[in-house]
Amino acid sequence: MRVRLSLVGAILALVAVPSIVLGASPVTRLATIDGASEVPAVVASGTGSGWVSISADESTIAYHVEYSGLSGVVVAAHIHSGAPGVAGGVILPLVAGPSPMNGTLTAAQFSASGSITTFAQAVAAIKAGQTYFNLHTAAHPAGELRGNLTIVGDTRLATIDGASEVPAVVASGTGSGWVSISADESTIAYHVEYSGLSGVVVAAHIHSGAPGVAGGVILPLVAGPSPMNGTLTAAQFSASGSITTFAQAVAAIKAGQTYFNLHTAAHPAGELRGNIGTAAPVPTPTPAPSARITPPPTSTVAGVPAEPDTNPVAVAILLLGLASLAAAWRRLATPRTR
Repeated sequence: MRVRLSLVGAILALVAVPSIVLGASPVTRLATIDGASEVPAVVASGTGSGWVSISADESTIAYHVEYSGLSGVVVAAHIHSGAPGVAGGVILPLVAGPSPMNGTLTAAQFSASGSITTFAQAVAAIKAGQTYFNLHTAAHPAGELRGNLTIVGDTRLATIDGASEVPAVVASGTGSGWVSISADESTIAYHVEYSGLSGVVVAAHIHSGAPGVAGGVILPLVAGPSPMNGTLTAAQFSASGSITTFAQAVAAIKAGQTYFNLHTAAHPAGELRGNIGTAAPVPTPTPAPSARITPPPTSTVAGVPAEPDTNPVAVAILLLGLASLAAAWRRLATPRTR
């Protein structure tokens, strides 16, 4: 009987492993950052964008913040509690430094504020759209730029440059952007930042086309000064090639088969291009914000591998389960002597 129970236990252990090995996807929330979102509003020329990615087990929060045009250096940066239009206290610190700012937060960095008394409640508040980025400068110690973490959806990111054009363009301009597809796939929110172009942006679009492939326009962006923000629906869709419906456009974006294209008078076919890539990644963890650090010289918006779906604990459980199953089977198969 003990042998049979061991065999059943081993089988149950193996059945339980897939729930550990097959991790859920991280949860992402995005923000556009400006002075008008401060409470009270701040007249500032600075702008930016950022995102957080909450791990599947909700134990870590990775973040990425880009900004430009501030009145001075960022002397402090945080995630605060508070819905749009509401000022709140600090719950999580960011590593203040030059743009971009990247890092990973855990319960060790959490500070209670108001009704948010635990790290788990902080995670819940972020997921509920009740938190915001706040960047502080000497000129605006209460906050010069703010961005509410309220944008939800399947988020895809892009870095933008001339080298990605087909054929490549020699250009000093750079930028970044993202799209966020709503849960019902009826809308696509976008945000594009750029600088260093040869002139004003005369047109901007999302085109069909994998990296290294030129394609036609499928969705227009509202061309203007950086940053460019907007929301797209089926009403703005234009067919191109094999993409004949808005649903197919959404599928192409999710498959990495589209790109941003910014057009100028000097480069009417496109001066800067950015392929819309994989889901929002988790950057390499940085030290806790006990001291000022210099972030990497280039943005980590795109190209960082996603978290693996396996972990050492799951592998160990799987191996132990297999070993237990093999031992139990050998005992069951070995003739017993009296």
